[in-house]
Amino acid sequence: MIFENRKRLQSLQLWGSGRKIGRTRDSMLCDLEILFYVVVPMKDIKESGQVPGSVVIKHLLDHLACARVTEDCGYFLRITKVKSIGNGKMYQEKIGNGKLELSEYIIFPVTFCFHSFLPKTGEVLVGIVIKVVSNGVFLKCGPMKFVYLSVRKMPNYNYVSGEKPFFLCDDHSRIENEVAVRFVVFAVRWNNGAVARDFNILASIEGDCLGPISLNGLDGLEL
Repeated sequence: MIFENRKRLQSLQLWGSGRKIGRTRDSMLCDLEILFYVVVPMKDIKESGQVPGSVVIKHLLDHLACARVTEDCGYFLRITKVKSIGNGKMYQEKIGNGKLELSEYIIFPVTFCFHSFLPKTGEVLVGIVIKVVSNGVFLKCGPMKFVYLSVRKMPNYNYVSGEKPFFLCDDHSRIENEVAVRFVVFAVRWNNGAVARDFNILASIEGDCLGPISLNGLDGLEL
């Protein structure tokens, strides 16, 4: 029961009413300000009834680490400033008979600024190949875990099967595991699944200056 209540409260603080004000720092890297409702268990409150700001911030960080990404804000990278922590209110929920019952949690409104990464079509990025299949490759790029490059978007590349499969181009360049690939974001789709919420990214290397590259010691997108 407590676990179920915690899940409902996490959903409330992530998707409840709030406001977002942002200015774009770069096309996909943003500085945002948001009002976020942080859930704090009663057991973390001092006997005096006071809640140290550090306790609220700890739970805020835990919530953001759990959420990791939202459709509107993109991927949470880091908090830059906590502007205010409002007064806490006891959370109430309806039980089976329709009556309101006080829960074991208090909700605090917290306004803070943070950096985020919001994928957009048309942007050029660099990813690392993590898996090769016959119809394309999967890449990782910064916080993005679902970047797919289809063979249809890899002109002049042909699949070569084997213990370590790869794609070979007419000019003998190869796309295989752990190779860095410069790609353009072809499409972005938000997946609001029950198991995993994340962006699904479709990549393309159709165009000039796209394809396998040397990173010279770097490891993909730096944020």
